[in-house]
Amino acid sequence: MWEDVVELRWLEHYVPWRTAHLWVADHPEVPVLLSVAYLVGVFSIKHAMRDRPAFELKTPLLLWNVLLAVFSLFGSLATVPHIIRVVRQHGITYDMCTFDSESMNPWILLFGLSKIPELLDTFFIVLRKRPLIFLHYYHHVVTLLYCWHGLGLQAPNGGWFAAMNLVIHTLMYAYYAACAYGVRFGVATRQSITTLQILQMVLGIAIVVHNLVACNTLPTNYIFGLVMYVSYVVLFTKLYIDSYVKKANRRTKQPTTAADPTRKTKKAD
Repeated sequence: MWEDVVELRWLEHYVPWRTAHLWVADHPEVPVLLSVAYLVGVFSIKHAMRDRPAFELKTPLLLWNVLLAVFSLFGSLATVPHIIRVVRQHGITYDMCTFDSESMNPWILLFGLSKIPELLDTFFIVLRKRPLIFLHYYHHVVTLLYCWHGLGLQAPNGGWFAAMNLVIHTLMYAYYAACAYGVRFGVATRQSITTLQILQMVLGIAIVVHNLVACNTLPTNYIFGLVMYVSYVVLFTKLYIDSYVKKANRRTKQPTTAADPTRKTKKAD
C-alpha cells in the first residue's frame, strides 16, 4: 500500500506518462527557451534591484524549501528502492544500460520536469539581494538541458542520476528550510552538504564512464553527462576551497587576543 502511494501507481490511470515522455521528446526547444527566459529574467531583476531595498521573503522562502524538500524525500523513497529491486532481479549493468526501470517509474519524468520550477531558487536570491555566483545559474541551466535531453532520448541512466540528486536535495532543501525558519548551523553542516554534492558529481562521472564502456546506446547523452559532471566537480570543488579551505587558512593565520578573538593584536610600541 505504502509503495503504491509513494511510487504514484495510483496515478497511472489518470496521467498518460508515456504520452508525456513523447511530448518531451518532440519539444527539445522548450528547455532552451526556458533557459534564455530564466537568464534574462534573473539578470534583469538583479539590475533592477541595485537601488532598491532587498525583499525579506522569509515565509515564501520557508514554504518553497519545505515543498522541495518533501518532493525530494518522496522521490527518494520511490526511486532508490525501485533501483535496488531492478538490480537484484537483473543486475546492475542491465539497469544502467536499459530504460526499462525508468519507463515504469513516473518519478523519473517528475524529476526531470522539476528542474523547471527549481529555477525559482535564483529569483529568491536576486530579490533578497544575496550574492549570485556563476555556479548557481550555470548548474540550473545545464541540469535542465541535460534532464530534458535524457528524457527525450530515454537515457537508461536517468534513474541513478535522479536517485542521487533527490537524496541530496532532500538534505539540502531541508537545510535551507531550517535556515529560512531561523535555525543557525555551524560551518561543518554547510561543509558536509557541499561535500555530498561533490561526491554526487564524482559518482555521476563514474556512472557515465561505466555506460560509455558497457552500453551500446546513446553516446551523445553520455558525453553530455560526462562534460556536465566534470564541470560540476571543478566548480563545486572550487566553491569548497573558496568557502572552507581558504577561509579556514585566513582564520588560522590571523593573530588574535584571548580577550577578543575577533580583534587583531596591536604591535607593541
